Amino acid sequence: MIDVPIDATILVIDDEPDNLRLALEMLRGHGLEIASARDGAAGLRIAQRLRPDLILLDICMPCLGGFQVCRQLKADPATRDCPVIFLTALDRIEDKAQGFAAGAVDYITKPFDARELLLRVANHLRLARRIAATQSGHLRPPPEAPAAPPDRPLATLLKARNLLLSDLRAPPDLDTLASHCATNRTSLQRLFRAHFGLSVFSYLREQRLQHGQRLLEQGGQRVDTVAEAVGYTNGRDFARAFKQRFGVAPGAWPGHADPIAS
Repeated sequence: MIDVPIDATILVIDDEPDNLRLALEMLRGHGLEIASARDGAAGLRIAQRLRPDLILLDICMPCLGGFQVCRQLKADPATRDCPVIFLTALDRIEDKAQGFAAGAVDYITKPFDARELLLRVANHLRLARRIAATQSGHLRPPPEAPAAPPDRPLATLLKARNLLLSDLRAPPDLDTLASHCATNRTSLQRLFRAHFGLSVFSYLREQRLQHGQRLLEQGGQRVDTVAEAVGYTNGRDFARAFKQRFGVAPGAWPGHADPIAS
């Protein structure tokens, strides 16, 4: 029997009735309150009203896709702390990277195993509650140790990700990052590859390019300025990496106001 935290509310957002029904059947009977939505817009409304403890989110939905839903959830103070797990048939590394860039804590590909789904839901519910308790002062943060406890890999991963994203212009090097997370560089690389499918450096690069994409869409900034904001020393290197990733030069990205492409 999987130990799932009780009195938790899970919101499942999926436009496919069969997928929705399957996920709900797997979650029922574990002391969870389950809510559902058949499209992204309805999911956002329900999330704002219910403030669920965790959201399971499909990606391929009409009108408002999962990536956009996740970004809006993370931009809203009412829902930004709610863990989001993508539950999708998209299994490319690029899709996973985009999902984590949008703010998800986990990514499960369909078809999925019921036990795996429940274990990941339980892990993220416990982690979110511990983080909330620590931030409210009910729990003291764990002391620094030479290595992360074996039962807290997700907490280690979350801390490492947050440290990397706290300043894209000057992130810590791998050894410093590992030290701050009470682990070592080899273990940290394994964690990132297991959960993100990317090395630490590749994950950071993806986050920089995704953030650069959003800045370009806002308009009003030169490519060189955007490059500097996301940690590139010059616009040329940023433009080369951006075109390789998205297939178009940053100066030609839709919504970018600067007509000069690097």
